[in-house]
Amino acid sequence: MPKIKFITVSRSFCFSAAHRLFKEGLSTEENEKLFGKCSRLHGHDYVMKVTVKAAGGADPDMVVNVSTLGEVVEKEVISLLDHKNLNTDVPFLMGVLPTMENIAKKTAEKLEEPLSGIGAELCELTLAESEKNSVTLHFV
Repeated sequence: MPKIKFITVSRSFCFSAAHRLFKEGLSTEENEKLFGKCSRLHGHDYVMKVTVKAAGGADPDMVVNVSTLGEVVEKEVISLLDHKNLNTDVPFLMGVLPTMENIAKKTAEKLEEPLSGIGAELCELTLAESEKNSVTLHFV
């Protein structure tokens, strides 16, 4: 058997949210030119995949209890994002242009400490806003 470097566990989550891509200081026309129809308020049914590995010294037989992983992600981020306006209703996204990249980065920041608390380390976070568009952050 080949040597295993580490094992990861993933769990997927779904949430629906609205957002608008626009930059303060630009006119409506400039925002439409920059962001197209995404400059108007619209929504997505997002899918987020969280992949973790065991933090140092964890049980080698189980990376993390997937139910506990689900509870942490639901509490820390999904409950704050689901059925919200990402421009105005989510404290950890305030002042951030809610692109897929920025939503994923801020979500990863929000999850770092709680995941550590269950003995897990974030390896990847993938956020898809549609079947065609997704972003993946790699941490390991």
